Amino acid sequence: MNEAEGTGSIPGQPSGAESSALRSRLPSPTSFAILFVLGIPGTLFPSLRRLEIFYLFGLFGLWPMVKAVLPSANGDTDGEPTDWITMGTQSRVRPLVSMLYLQLNPSLQLTGIRQLAGHVPVLLRYRFRLPNPDRFEQQVDYRLPVAGEWTVVNGGPTRESSHSWGLLAQRYAYDLVVTDERGRSHEGSAESPAAYHCFGEPVVAPADGVVVAAEDGHRDYHRAGGWLDPRQRDLRGNHVTIEHAPGEYSVLAHLQEGSLAVSAGDRLERGDRIARCGHSGNSTEPHLHFQLQDRASFFRSMGLPIHFSNLSVRDPDGEKTSHERAYITAGQRVASTE
Repeated sequence: MNEAEGTGSIPGQPSGAESSALRSRLPSPTSFAILFVLGIPGTLFPSLRRLEIFYLFGLFGLWPMVKAVLPSANGDTDGEPTDWITMGTQSRVRPLVSMLYLQLNPSLQLTGIRQLAGHVPVLLRYRFRLPNPDRFEQQVDYRLPVAGEWTVVNGGPTRESSHSWGLLAQRYAYDLVVTDERGRSHEGSAESPAAYHCFGEPVVAPADGVVVAAEDGHRDYHRAGGWLDPRQRDLRGNHVTIEHAPGEYSVLAHLQEGSLAVSAGDRLERGDRIARCGHSGNSTEPHLHFQLQDRASFFRSMGLPIHFSNLSVRDPDGEKTSHERAYITAGQRVASTE
């Protein structure tokens, strides 16, 4: 096992060359969606009715969903770092069909509008210089919010590896599952949440903090393998938000119904169990969604890049390293060494 130093540059941090690449300077299509707010004056004032055409920009908000079902077009002949993983969602058709029928869900439509509208105060707050691994100074040491070895299937500190670059709160979020030695996230049929290795596994506090929000009562959808719950009321499903320091809040989402062991106002210590991994909310298969953000509000916050302390990392080629602190990215198998 190779030992990585805990001083100097942090393993996994994007280089200056990557940060200054032309592609990283271009806006995400989702960014254009916030122009829909210019249509509001057209509705309020008849003399400005022509501005209602800006509502069409709201369609750009569908880009993350469209991108999720499109084939990769990065031209990388070596494939994707997650190619070794076999998820339960094998077909792109199921998520696409699910996204179509979710357009009839009024709760999710309102959520989408709130997410896009929340970009405006975030951009103004940072004067368009959003946090990135170079600019953000993390105050707290965070451990992985899980026990044992988990696999990163989505997320990373760069635009190329981002969970959802255009959705500011989720820019540096992660999706974690458990895979077996064959790289499979499930055993047997992928149709039931119980078939997934991570379903029901403990989720723990990544650092000391105070619970500012804890919501239970969202069902674990009985179908998996790419299907989304048509009756979901919140993208996060059952979730917990923890304040760790001023301007640093963690969010743990898609938790198992009835498994929350904490309530708002509870003080937590690093490693305390808070819930179990589930399949609630906007989830195609059981997994843990984890992100760090600068505000308690999911809708008016900016996602923050996060490096973890005391962990081992197994890359797709099988090489295993240990780190005092490191950024993680999709395709890696990670475990806390605490």
